[in-house]
Amino acid sequence: MKKVWSGVFAMAAIVLVPLVGQSTDATSDAATSVAKTGKAKDQRIYCADGWERLLPGDYYACRARYHLQRQHPSQAIEMLKEAAYWANKDAQHVLGLAYVNGDIPGIPANRPLGIAWLALAAERKNADYVRDYSAVVLGSSPGDVSTASRMYVALKKTYGDHVAGRRATQRFVREIKFLDDAAAMGGNFAYISGLTPYPQSALALSQKLHRQAEKDFDGLQGTVTVGVLERVAAPSPALHDKYKSQSPEK
Repeated sequence: MKKVWSGVFAMAAIVLVPLVGQSTDATSDAATSVAKTGKAKDQRIYCADGWERLLPGDYYACRARYHLQRQHPSQAIEMLKEAAYWANKDAQHVLGLAYVNGDIPGIPANRPLGIAWLALAAERKNADYVRDYSAVVLGSSPGDVSTASRMYVALKKTYGDHVAGRRATQRFVREIKFLDDAAAMGGNFAYISGLTPYPQSALALSQKLHRQAEKDFDGLQGTVTVGVLERVAAPSPALHDKYKSQSPEK
C-alpha cells in the first residue's frame, strides 16, 4: 500500500521558551538579567531540543538560563554566545553585562569586551540596551573604549545583524516551510510538543510561530530579505489541488 497524505503534520518535540531577561539599568548584574524571565529562581528550567530547529537563538538563550540556574557559569556563557550567533540581542546584552560587571562566578570581568557586546546588543536601537551601552561607555576610560571599538569590529563579522540576522531568518524560513505549505494547503493539523497541548490547525500554528519570529527579529538591522517572514494568510485552493495531485494514492 502506498503512503497517503494523512492531513496531520507532525514535527519533532519543540517547547516555546522565554527569552533571556532584559536589564532595567546599566548596573544590573548579568545573573539577575538572565534569571528574570520565567521566574527562573522558582522554577526548574528545561529546554526541548526540537525548538532549536526553528529559532535557535531562543533555544540557546534558554540553555544559558538552564546552566546558570544549575551554577554552570562556563556553559552558560557558551550558550549565550551560541544564542548571540543566531542574532539573539538579549543574549548579547547579557554577555555585555557579564563582562562589564564580572558578576558571574568563574567569568572574569573584561570591560572592553563587555562594551563591544553591549554595542552589538544595541544595534536594533532597543531603548534599554542603548541606555546601558551609553552609560557604560561614559563611565569607561578612553583606553577601554578604544579597545572595545576594535573588539566590536571583530565581533560584528560573526554576530552583527548583517550576518547573524540573515543566518537566523534563513534558518527559520527553511524550517518553517513545510508547516507553511501545510497551512496554505488547508485542512491539515499540526502538533508540537510543549507548544500545543493537542493538534491544532497548521494555519493557526504557522501564524503563532511567525508571530514569535517577528518578535525575535523586530528591528533587525543589515541585509535581510524583505518579506521572508510573511505569514500564510489563508489556505490556498490552488496549492491544495497541487498537493492532492502529488500525493500517492492507495
